[in-house]
Amino acid sequence: MGPKRRRPEQLQLGNMLMFSVILIRFHRIASRISGRSVVAIVAVFWGLFGVPIASHGADSKDQTKPLEFDRIVVDSDMPGGYQVEVADVDGDGKLDVVGLGNGVCAWYQNPTWRKRIVTSSKETPGIISTATADIDRDGKAEIAIGYDFEMNEPKRGKLLIARQGKSIDDPWKIEKIDAIGSVHRLRFGDLDGDGRLELVVAPIFGPEAEPPAFQESFARLIYFKPIGLSANQAFTWERHDLGEFLVMHAIEAIDATGDGAIDVLSASNEGVSLTTLDRASGGRPHTRRLVPGAAGTPPKRGSSEIHLGKLRGGKRFLATIDPWHGTDVSVCLEAKPDSLVFGARTVVDATLSDGHALWVADFDGDGDDEIVAGHRGKDHRVSIYDFDGKLWNRTVLDRAIAAQDLRGGDIDDDGKPDVVAIGGSTHNVVLFKPKSR
Repeated sequence: MGPKRRRPEQLQLGNMLMFSVILIRFHRIASRISGRSVVAIVAVFWGLFGVPIASHGADSKDQTKPLEFDRIVVDSDMPGGYQVEVADVDGDGKLDVVGLGNGVCAWYQNPTWRKRIVTSSKETPGIISTATADIDRDGKAEIAIGYDFEMNEPKRGKLLIARQGKSIDDPWKIEKIDAIGSVHRLRFGDLDGDGRLELVVAPIFGPEAEPPAFQESFARLIYFKPIGLSANQAFTWERHDLGEFLVMHAIEAIDATGDGAIDVLSASNEGVSLTTLDRASGGRPHTRRLVPGAAGTPPKRGSSEIHLGKLRGGKRFLATIDPWHGTDVSVCLEAKPDSLVFGARTVVDATLSDGHALWVADFDGDGDDEIVAGHRGKDHRVSIYDFDGKLWNRTVLDRAIAAQDLRGGDIDDDGKPDVVAIGGSTHNVVLFKPKSR
C-alpha cells in the first residue's frame, strides 16, 4: 500500500484576511502584466495560503479520504508475469484467477489460491494472452491461449484451446485452433447476439511490419465462431474478419451500443475504434474511430490500452493509456449519455514509464468508475484515480509490482468489485480488495 494522501488544509481566518489584502493590492498592477504571469503569481499566493491548486483548468475541492485496499499476494513466484484474468474456472460460482508468464499458464483457485498449471513452456512457448470462459456449457471453463509470440517476427504466432479433464487436477487437453501471426490479445464475447460466445483475436502487427515503426502492414482483427462443441471431439471453428489497424495493442469486448451484443473497442496507433456487427446485414462488421489518441511518431502514437467507464448521470468515458507503451493515463468524456461521441483527451497522469495495465470499476459505490493503471518501467507502480466531479485524484496502491496487466470482478462475493494485478519483473500476482469506508 502507498502512503495515505493528506487532506488539503482549510484556510484559517487570518490567512484569508491577509490573502484578501494582498489580492486587493495585486489587482492594481495586474493589467500591466501578461496573463501567464498573473496566473503564475496567483498560483503562488494560493499555494502559500493553503488553497489547493487545480489542474486542467478546473476548480479543486477538499478531497475525501482516499480509497484503501487490502493487499493479498496470490502468487509471489510467477516469473515474467504478463497477463491476468478473473473467471470461474472450476464452475463453483466463485471467480478464480488465471495468470501467465514465461511460457506457463496457471490458474489459482478461489479462496485458497492454490496454483494449478494449465500449460507449460513445452506446450505454450512465447505465451502472450488467454481468454477464459465455459463455451460448451459443461460447467467447466475452457482457456484459449495465444503463444509463440515474437515481437520482431510478426508472422509467428499460434492459437489453441485448453480443455479440462474429468477433475480439476487432471491434465488439460490441448487443441490447436489456427496460426495467427503476432497474436497478442484474446477476449470472449457474444458478438452476433445468438447467445453463444465467439473468440476475438487481436494481433498487434501486420505480417509485413518491421521494427522500429511497424507501419508496413495492418494487423487484422478477427473472431472465431465455434460451430462444433462436442464433449468427445475436438472443437471446430469458423474464422471471420472484423477490421484492420496499425499497431493494435489492446481490445475490450463490451456492449458499448446497448443492443445486447458484444462490441469490440480497440486501442491502436490510430487511437480508439469501435467495431460492431451489423445483424441487419448478416453480420457485416462496421468500424468507426472514436478518438485519435496521442500525437507522435510511429509507433509512439495513438492509444495502447482501453476501457469504457461510466459516471453518475449516465455519461461514460474512455480511459486509455497513451501512446503505445506510453506515459499518459487519459480520459475522454462522452458528450451526452449513450452518444458514443467523446470529447478531447484530458491527461490525468503523465508520469507512467512503459504503461501497460488498465482497469475501470466503481470501487467506492459512488456511481463513478475509478481508473486503475500501472506501468512496468522506472518507478513501477499501480495507482487508482478517483473522480471528484472535477478532477481525477491519484492514490498509489502498490509500488512493489511492475504492472503488466489488471483485471477485476467481485472475487470475494461481497458486492464490491476487486482488482488483480500481475507483475513482470517483480514476478507476482496481487489481489486488491477495497476496504469499507
